[in-house]
Amino acid sequence: MVGRFPIYVEEEFISDEKKWEFVLSKIESIDPAVASFVEEAPDGTMRVIGPFRARSGYALVISSPLSSLFHFLVLNVPRVLNAVVKPGRAYVEIYEKRDLFDSPGVFTLKVKGAKGFSLKQTKEDMKLFLGVEVEPAFQPVSLRSTKNGVIMTLKTLTPETTALVKLSRLCGTGENRRYGHGDVEIYRIVE
Repeated sequence: MVGRFPIYVEEEFISDEKKWEFVLSKIESIDPAVASFVEEAPDGTMRVIGPFRARSGYALVISSPLSSLFHFLVLNVPRVLNAVVKPGRAYVEIYEKRDLFDSPGVFTLKVKGAKGFSLKQTKEDMKLFLGVEVEPAFQPVSLRSTKNGVIMTLKTLTPETTALVKLSRLCGTGENRRYGHGDVEIYRIVE
């Protein structure tokens, strides 16, 4: 099980480092060994995305493509923070590994806060976090730069490439992914 879920806070956290330190300190209060692991883990292992405006306060989204870490976060973070981990709720996305390997199709990826999208980086993430080696098979359809990032459309040719695309939602792309940079929104286009 991998995915992302929100925690709700009252502070806006203007600084990326402050929101990261806030979440890390809460994890450290639960288990210092896990906090140490997260701090030393490769970029993309755990991400803190946001803040997003919520009804009362702000939402920070915690995302992890590493199954054991995501299980720990889902089971323990709601004990120390106001968190919602119910499928169907805002910002909650939970996947079983097999759910990532969906049928090929056409996808539009909206990458925020990054200058591009790297399938090579996502391929390395797939090997690191899921233990699966993949050779991407896709056809590029379009690429457009915006002031906030990049919008690209591609057609995946294999379920493994579809899994790469879906995994990018959890890992992000580019640099400083732990702070939520390079967040990817994915839209499947029905043909």
